[in-house]
Amino acid sequence: MTIYQSGRKLWDWLFKQALYISSICLILLSIIDISNLNEYKLNGWGLINFPLGKVFYVFIVIVTIVFGYFSIEHTYSIRVFEEQLKEKNSNIIDLESSLADSVKEMNELFNSYLMLLVESLNFTHTERISVYKVYDDKFLLIGRSSVNPTLAKTSRGNYPINEGFIALAWQEGEFFIDDLPDPTKNNRTTYYNACKAVSEIPRETIDAIKMASRSFYIKRLSGFDNKPKAIIVIESKIASAFTKAAIDSKLEIVIQPLIMFIENNNGVNRSQTNNIEL
Repeated sequence: MTIYQSGRKLWDWLFKQALYISSICLILLSIIDISNLNEYKLNGWGLINFPLGKVFYVFIVIVTIVFGYFSIEHTYSIRVFEEQLKEKNSNIIDLESSLADSVKEMNELFNSYLMLLVESLNFTHTERISVYKVYDDKFLLIGRSSVNPTLAKTSRGNYPINEGFIALAWQEGEFFIDDLPDPTKNNRTTYYNACKAVSEIPRETIDAIKMASRSFYIKRLSGFDNKPKAIIVIESKIASAFTKAAIDSKLEIVIQPLIMFIENNNGVNRSQTNNIEL
């Protein structure tokens, strides 16, 4: 460290301590006045009646004035900084609020669009459509619609990228099954065995599923750059509820607007619940 850097560092420290230094100097001035130290005169070393006390007194007065000014300036700088910080924090809060509103509006619009797809497929209270977008190697729910408000609710907000039927669709491009066993029978054991035969999945995951569907159509969706971006999950609690060909034909019509929504939906409602999706 150079002499200049050391001096600069010392000066910055003194500037920050200006209030304490000026306060100490004021105390010293009071002590000098009370003790009449300012009347002290030095005799010796060739000096006769040298007013050392007054010189020291004047020095302390100058230091008090200088560091008093610095303390005022430092206090003012801190006040200005705090006001600027408060203003920036307020602006950040406003921006976050605007972003949250935009995200909410986008999600509502996306869900409305999915509802049109639900209606075009003539789905009833036993079906729903969900869309998951990939973030940080996880599927995060960005949209869901169903005629049934219970099925339309957002439960688990994220899903492992390497587990369940959606993992198969992500890896292979699509997945379809419409003959899973009735999950209400045999304590879901038969249902679990059928799911496990297709894709390795923990038993506790199956037991925790709120919508144990029997028909699944899952398709990987790529963005405008042809890179995989999302997964659409169409499911029903009824076996043989739809055919793959019927879903393919409907998706072919709406695929471009769907991809547009996916590309622009970067705000994700991340649920903190522990409910499980298949």
